[in-house]
Amino acid sequence: MHSTRRAALRMAFVATLGASLIGLAPLAAAQQTQNPDAVKVLGKMGKATVIAEGHGSRVIYIFFDANCPYCHQLYTELRPRVGKDGLEIRWVPVAVLTPTSVTKGAAILQAPDRLKAFHENENTYGKGPTGSGGGIAPASKVLPATSAILNANNALLEATKSPGVPTLLYRDKQGDAMLVVGPPDAQQLKDILASVK
Repeated sequence: MHSTRRAALRMAFVATLGASLIGLAPLAAAQQTQNPDAVKVLGKMGKATVIAEGHGSRVIYIFFDANCPYCHQLYTELRPRVGKDGLEIRWVPVAVLTPTSVTKGAAILQAPDRLKAFHENENTYGKGPTGSGGGIAPASKVLPATSAILNANNALLEATKSPGVPTLLYRDKQGDAMLVVGPPDAQQLKDILASVK
């Protein structure tokens, strides 16, 4: 993706995030589709760096930004479901919303226990030094290997052609590759979880 398109996407993410946080825009409804982009990207997800929760054969990949309020909402709604009925959530960290998305993503990825750091970020969401976004303290230094991980994960998100986060990828019971953009409402989430192969 060209740097100008990437910058435009980031500005759109930030504008949507800012408007939502101050109450000018409602939460977007999730849109679920079966499409060729989902098929291609699902085939490449083995190369993604993920943070796995639960163990099972029913897998959902969720692209998230450490500062994304909708990702945090989805994280909260999934708490009672992780690991149930063979459900495994593979969180895919990206950095697309704000400058601290990179350093907070790095703090998670560079932690000795990535899952614990991810939980810290989400469980203290909005309680960090700035009072908004993920609660983990940003990394003081982003290692080259960490930058490479975030860049690779960002490229996978871009390949889905999704306009934002959270973005969910999974196969349904018919074997179709499904792409869900935006935070699903309670009924949509129930339907998605029931349909995961």
